[in-house]
Amino acid sequence: MSQNLLNNPRMVALAFALILVAGLAAIGSLPRMEDPQMTNRHALVITAFPGASAERIETLVSEPLEDVIRRIPEVIHVTSHSSSGVSIVVVQLKDEIYGDENVVLWAEIRDKIEQSRHLLPAGASAPVVDTERGHAFTWIGALVWQGEGEVDELRLGRYAEELASRLRGLSGTDLVKLYGAPAEEVQVKVDVVKAAAVGLDVPQIAALLSNSDAKTAAGELSNATQRLSLELEGGFDELERVRRTPLLTLANGGSLQLQDIAEIYRGEPDSPSEFAIIGGQRGVAVGSRMLSDRRGDHWTERLQQEVAEFKKTLPEEVGVQELFVQERYNDVRLSELVSNILLGFIFIFIILLYTLGLRSAVIVAVSLPLTMMFSLACMRFFDLPIHQMSVTGLIVALGIMVDNAIVVVDTVMRNRRNGYSPVAASAKALRHLWIPLLGSTLTTILTFMPIVLMAGPAGEFIGPLAYAVIFSLAGSWLISLLIIAPIAGRWLDKKQRSGTSHPKLDNYFRSILGWVLLRPRRVMLLASILPLCGFFLISTLPEQFFPPSDRDMINFELFLPAGTSIHRTLEATEEVSTLINAHPEVRALNWFVGQNGPSFYYNLKDSRDGSSNYAQAMITVVDFKAANRLVGELQSELDAAFPDYQIVVQRLAQGPPSNAPVELRLYGNDIAQLKRLGDQLRRIALETEDVIHTRDSLAEVVPKVWLDIDESEAQRSKVGLKDLSRLLAASVDGVVSSSLLDRTEQIPIRVSGAQVKQLSVDMLMSFPLALPTGPRPLSALADVSLRPAQAKISRRDGMRMNTVEVYIGNGVLPAVVLNRIKANIENEGFVVPDGYKLEVGGEAEERNNTVGKLLGSVGIILVLLVVTVVMAFDSFRLSALVFIVAIQSAGMGMLSLWLAQFPFGFTAIIGLMGLMGLAVNAAIVILTELKASPLAMSGNRVEIVETVAICTKHISSTTITTVVGLLPLILSGGGFWPPFAIVLAGGTVLTTILSLFFVPAAFLVLRRPYFLKYFPKSKSDNEQSDDLLAAQTTVSKQVSDLA
Repeated sequence: MSQNLLNNPRMVALAFALILVAGLAAIGSLPRMEDPQMTNRHALVITAFPGASAERIETLVSEPLEDVIRRIPEVIHVTSHSSSGVSIVVVQLKDEIYGDENVVLWAEIRDKIEQSRHLLPAGASAPVVDTERGHAFTWIGALVWQGEGEVDELRLGRYAEELASRLRGLSGTDLVKLYGAPAEEVQVKVDVVKAAAVGLDVPQIAALLSNSDAKTAAGELSNATQRLSLELEGGFDELERVRRTPLLTLANGGSLQLQDIAEIYRGEPDSPSEFAIIGGQRGVAVGSRMLSDRRGDHWTERLQQEVAEFKKTLPEEVGVQELFVQERYNDVRLSELVSNILLGFIFIFIILLYTLGLRSAVIVAVSLPLTMMFSLACMRFFDLPIHQMSVTGLIVALGIMVDNAIVVVDTVMRNRRNGYSPVAASAKALRHLWIPLLGSTLTTILTFMPIVLMAGPAGEFIGPLAYAVIFSLAGSWLISLLIIAPIAGRWLDKKQRSGTSHPKLDNYFRSILGWVLLRPRRVMLLASILPLCGFFLISTLPEQFFPPSDRDMINFELFLPAGTSIHRTLEATEEVSTLINAHPEVRALNWFVGQNGPSFYYNLKDSRDGSSNYAQAMITVVDFKAANRLVGELQSELDAAFPDYQIVVQRLAQGPPSNAPVELRLYGNDIAQLKRLGDQLRRIALETEDVIHTRDSLAEVVPKVWLDIDESEAQRSKVGLKDLSRLLAASVDGVVSSSLLDRTEQIPIRVSGAQVKQLSVDMLMSFPLALPTGPRPLSALADVSLRPAQAKISRRDGMRMNTVEVYIGNGVLPAVVLNRIKANIENEGFVVPDGYKLEVGGEAEERNNTVGKLLGSVGIILVLLVVTVVMAFDSFRLSALVFIVAIQSAGMGMLSLWLAQFPFGFTAIIGLMGLMGLAVNAAIVILTELKASPLAMSGNRVEIVETVAICTKHISSTTITTVVGLLPLILSGGGFWPPFAIVLAGGTVLTTILSLFFVPAAFLVLRRPYFLKYFPKSKSDNEQSDDLLAAQTTVSKQVSDLA
């Protein structure tokens, strides 16, 4: 087949065209996004139980749900948060769950929970399984009030719902969600004194309303000719109809209507659950998320056109603002990466022109875009989108993918100079190189395989980089042998110059290598010093899992004491906003009060439902440098200005989501003991350098009113405790038993006591009860007391848990602070009692889990690497030498990282794996040439020098091109890619220099008899010809003269 291909240039041209067209087609069809979309492995199960304490919620709701969910084998962690009136159970699936596998599991969890509804107490709502919080929104907008006067929240809510409906109908839309939308209700505020005077209470009035709301079918008539449905008129379809609802027939024959004892109006609930404050005034945010298989630029363009059309239908006083557009960041990021590719291509071509000559450089340069087109075609086949990871993989492969082409072109050139015809030169190069190049390509691919095989979010995030590199390497091998080799054979001339030559430098290299071969064992020991230094010095660098993101946005969280009303939290945001807006770098400040706002970054958590004491701000500044600077400034200024508030200002960071950079989890049964232990840990953490805030999940309590009912008196009044509880709950919180149908919208009707929710404790005791024996005040049946109650109880995997969250200063590494906290814990003599345990969470836990998964497949990969290298060389000794070089290269990479003073993190580990593959390539190239020479195999020093000198050109060329290809990543700044690129680039340079001297020296030691005296010598080693011995003597003298 190879001979046919070499003799048929048309096949080469067709293969060239096929790859080019396939790559261009992939560019037009592949999805585009900024970051890889990871599988959603988290879900929230939210259950409301109004009026219940955290302890009752834990026992009656959270525990039964946990037991049901834990029976599903694919669930790895179940965490619950029980607070007053609500249970939130967080379900986490195993990392081995990918893609659409989670859909089946979420359905199974819903079915299990539905089947277990009977385990929940009466009064608890149906559990809601929310699985849509695992990804960031692609576009976030807001409906704002632009008119004069007060904001009409209900109108904003209606228009926001209309916009959401339009966006849901847009092709490619995955999810649309509203934030801060007012919940419109028909409020029936009953005068409880008047109602009690006529023997009615709130639950009875709600029941009467329900009976008067005739929206149900009354049956169907069916005879021989037709079918007719029956329905009663009188359903609630306008507010006046609700007001005229008859409640009682009076003694005078008249009727008591609802409007006689209640005020009826449409409006918001007394205590809204959330607010959205857009640019200082109330608004409604709309978040829209795109399907992962669409192009972000095309979908965003269609969405913005839809929004523009919607704006035309709005009145002048209502407007739409764009708060966040993901495609803007996609475009900037991908433009930068594409520019890096073009810049790297130019740099590499210049280097090739200098080292190989014009024709050879052009041939090798052709392989770059061709290999990229091949990689893009593979990405399309494997459904790998275009994002920063896949494009960065192409950048990383840019310098590596020319290695095969350089070796092929250099070999074909030598064959042409030796008198071979174009086809024969290419054919000989193919026969000689296809197995060694396959071996070196496979070894490099295998070094990236642990990233591909790594399970979990980190594997999904960084894995596309490895896929892109693997596609490029595979394409480079195929294209170099099947396209570049035939082109080189036909286009390269016997007299073609092979680039710039440096005779003095070549002679100098030969003299140094000759000196090395005279004392190989000492040189091997000396060459091992630098890698050993790298292994030692890496322990002095701080650890960092993932660095902060280069985003012009800041994540801002505000915590007030538990039990704070949402209106007080809203006031606090206004106070804080004044100070934030004083900074001219701030372009936009938007608040979301009562719960998390729409996620604008892929790893932001969204689990603060029903938190009236919580607010989150989305702050946009002029650029990411201003964001990095403002984080520290805002934190210190706000802490000084508002000491009673707990404010956390954080940069957006890469990596898996976590609540705080450092987390300490205490497990046990007794809440009081867990609180004491948590208080001790908080104190120790606060005394640690660079710690700015701590939070303890069990530290907060809320005031609670307790009513001690006199059961004897209640019995005489013919009322039970449950009846009293139901009556008070309905009067305070209201009860929904009917609805108002307004065209296509169904509005709930809530019946509650007028001004009851705002009563003080003393006034509550005078609350009139409509009892069977007559109206009586609450004080006649109960005594009241005010006592603290636990605000929240958390559990994890069936055990109670107290989480101490530690927030640190801007620019401080979590690992550094955690080590200080551990040292302080040990110095303080803090000991966890029997039956309790302490666990580290946060970034440290994620880092350990991720690195463990990364190294989990290393054993299998090592076996495959050994098999590949041994098969390539058919020698265990030479294979062992290759792996020694690989280990040394890791030390060189660590040394490069230490010299650059970057933290040792996950991206650096990825870089080390890639570096080992590159080092193995260089060693394989050198050893392949040495093994092909009988004189070198016999230990002839001059032949070894000459053979290595021949390899030097393409090894140096590939090293320079690799470094130059990585330069854009090094110069791009930030903390994410420079450590990775420095490990690869610096390690490649140091390892190449090392390989050019260490590998020949080790090869000589392996081939010389004095090393093999403990092994049986083969006949070929002892029976050397007289000519060979004479040549060795002459060569030794020449080498001594050179040294």
